[in-house]
Amino acid sequence: MRREMDRQGLTVRKVWLEQRSASKQHVRREQLEGAMAAVMAGEVKTLAVWKTDRFDRRGMAAIGTALDEFDRRRARLFVLQENLDSSQPGTRIVFAILAERAREEIKDLTLRVTTGKSAARTAGRWPGGRTPYGVRSPKGSGRIEPDPAEYPHARRIADELLTGKSAMRVAHDLERDGIRTRDGARWDARAITRMVRSTAWAGLLPTKDRLHDDHGQPLDVWVPSSEPVRDAEGTPVVIGVGVVSPGERLRILALIEARVTKMGGGSRGKRPHTTFLGGILSCPLCRKPMTGSGGERGRMYRCRTRAVYGKDACPGVVVRAERIDAAVEAMWLSHVSTLEFGAPGLDAIVRRWAVLHDVEKEARRKEVLAGLDAARARRDKLEHDFYVEGTLAEDRFKALSAEQSAVIEALDLEAAELAREADLSVFFADGAALADAWAESTLTDRRMLLGCVLKALTITPARYPGDHAPILDRIVPQWVA
Repeated sequence: MRREMDRQGLTVRKVWLEQRSASKQHVRREQLEGAMAAVMAGEVKTLAVWKTDRFDRRGMAAIGTALDEFDRRRARLFVLQENLDSSQPGTRIVFAILAERAREEIKDLTLRVTTGKSAARTAGRWPGGRTPYGVRSPKGSGRIEPDPAEYPHARRIADELLTGKSAMRVAHDLERDGIRTRDGARWDARAITRMVRSTAWAGLLPTKDRLHDDHGQPLDVWVPSSEPVRDAEGTPVVIGVGVVSPGERLRILALIEARVTKMGGGSRGKRPHTTFLGGILSCPLCRKPMTGSGGERGRMYRCRTRAVYGKDACPGVVVRAERIDAAVEAMWLSHVSTLEFGAPGLDAIVRRWAVLHDVEKEARRKEVLAGLDAARARRDKLEHDFYVEGTLAEDRFKALSAEQSAVIEALDLEAAELAREADLSVFFADGAALADAWAESTLTDRRMLLGCVLKALTITPARYPGDHAPILDRIVPQWVA
């Protein structure tokens, strides 16, 4: 290019180097904008480019507008490879043909890439790119498999997260043992959370979400999604063996979400409760949560408003933790045991338990409902194309309609089966099994079980210091049922 400019006796004032797409409307080409601004300002009279399709691939309308601006300023566009000079007569038509040809070429390229990726998704193949820590994709296989060098450490991370450890605590343990990421960097909570959110970590085909600007225009930026690609029946597409099973991944994500508090557009971590009723029991005076704290007199529940803002904000209530914990446990067992099998109240408890505890089953229920909506929408579209638009042949319509009806029938059956919850109902109706489950459960499980049946819990203030009234007479529960 410089030799050609020297041959024409021109001085190169500035070079704009750009490697971004010349065909996408949403891609902002800062270097081209700078070059055009120099032409508009009269700083340069000749803009030389390597090839027409490197100047613009959006067709004759875009390049025609640019050439009009060049003409108004008595400037010119010179293309080296095609030896085109916009100042010469008859070249505009050539520019137009080349611009349209470049536009068609990019359409064909986009079609080939899109078709290839769609075929890979349909066939359940890894689309390429960097795999999450712990798994790899052998070249040309399109599958995911455990990485022998990374899998033991990745599985350790999964096991520790499943026990309820925070991502930060796991990262600290890895740092203590000298374990690094694939790039040799130190582990942190964000890296661990990002790894868990990758569906490929569970052997599922990942999807990506496209970002948009403030005006809703698509950007050439894609971010990984925590949702996998699903087939026509709403089932996640499996592309191999991951570090964890899909169910384990959902449980880990649920544990992580339980440790996060949403605030505005962001979130912040929160400490897990170390008491049975901390954050559940509310102060009867200000209706705000009470928190557990220790002291010489043993662990107590105190009004958080009083502790933080003083007695002028709330006089506060104090109750011995050991005493009220035992009373609420007995009240919970008594309440649940008296519910009859099939009672609406028991059904409400069971549904809430499924959401809180059986994360995998609840996720599958959502998948089935989403698949049903998609299948019904496809069937409605087929009927519209056949009966209203008349664009679908009868044989083709019958075949496709029967296929979607079969999918809907299968999903309806699975949705009904997921809604039955017979095993959990028997579990709750069995008093002995219920007491055994309570005795063997952890603090986290007990808080979850209590939350299944309890909307709110408070306690009336003592009538006077040293009041020995039965604690059960002072507890005021609000049951879900």
